[in-house]
Amino acid sequence: MSIESAPTVSEMAKTADRRKKPEKPQDDLRSEFELRLKSLKTPLEQGINEYQKALGDGSFEDQAGEPDGSGEKRKDEMQKKLTALLDRAERMKAKLESGEELPQHQPEITVNYKYTNPKTKKVERQETITLDIEKKLEEFAKFYKLTNINLPPDFEDTVRDVWERNQADIQEAMEQKGFDDLLIIPGNIPLVDLAEKMKMEKGYYFYQVKNDFSDVVSKNVDKPRIILFHHRDTMPEITQTTGLDVHLNITGKGALETYEAHPENYLGTLEDAIVLERKYFEDTGKHLSDYTNNSAQWLPGSKAGARLVHSYWTPGAGRLHVLARGLDYQDDSLGVRPSRSFF
Repeated sequence: MSIESAPTVSEMAKTADRRKKPEKPQDDLRSEFELRLKSLKTPLEQGINEYQKALGDGSFEDQAGEPDGSGEKRKDEMQKKLTALLDRAERMKAKLESGEELPQHQPEITVNYKYTNPKTKKVERQETITLDIEKKLEEFAKFYKLTNINLPPDFEDTVRDVWERNQADIQEAMEQKGFDDLLIIPGNIPLVDLAEKMKMEKGYYFYQVKNDFSDVVSKNVDKPRIILFHHRDTMPEITQTTGLDVHLNITGKGALETYEAHPENYLGTLEDAIVLERKYFEDTGKHLSDYTNNSAQWLPGSKAGARLVHSYWTPGAGRLHVLARGLDYQDDSLGVRPSRSFF
């Protein structure tokens, strides 16, 4: 181990403190594990009912105007979701029946998310969402290696600690707001360095922001964090599938007031937006904040002087635009992205 990569005394002390946390009795762990297993019953029954209904009503047939094979694709996707849920339940049941000792750390959260349209009172979206922090840590280790971001030696332990301390709130946010993906972001990365390493295509376009980002000041970017978000291509799609308001055409003042009332509930900083943009592109090949899809975003946790920062991807130019505007500015493609942050 090099001197540069060796953990500091402070980092070793933090790790030691985490190791000293009292362990839960196995009886408590087994009770919690049984509840998690039982929670899969409802989504399994609903998934089976939906599949049987689709078999009978022709949903798996190609509809008018659809490409050939569309119905079969729907059938395959539904079968894969059901199979994955059944496999997870069987693995959990086998583990419980084996009598083996359960780990103190529970890496996986599974919820049954349901969105009911408040106007029609009809259920418009229902899905089982699973997030596994160990799989995500592995995924983000590869992502940060790809982008040449050096992670601190205690990064994984710190993230696990954030996950464990906030599991109940993370589960609640997934259940209530349908968050189906997460970011893991290290703290204290200089913005100019982060932006350079996350750069895509032709880089950045700046308006009333210095090209070295030296005038941008952001909140809470000194801390490692887990950020829940919706893995959707557009901001309007978030509203369509969850009912959450993305506040399109809101003024800078309105965005700031919305954010300051509940800063943990919105994507707030340029740092987080830049990581999200690049990670989403690596996962999908698409740009999340494309303004032509009404997905530009105010970032009220970042300011350049007295102005608020906002950003969006411009497909024609192949650049991420980073701008700062006064509080009276608004645009119908510009809103505030729902998220949930944990530190």
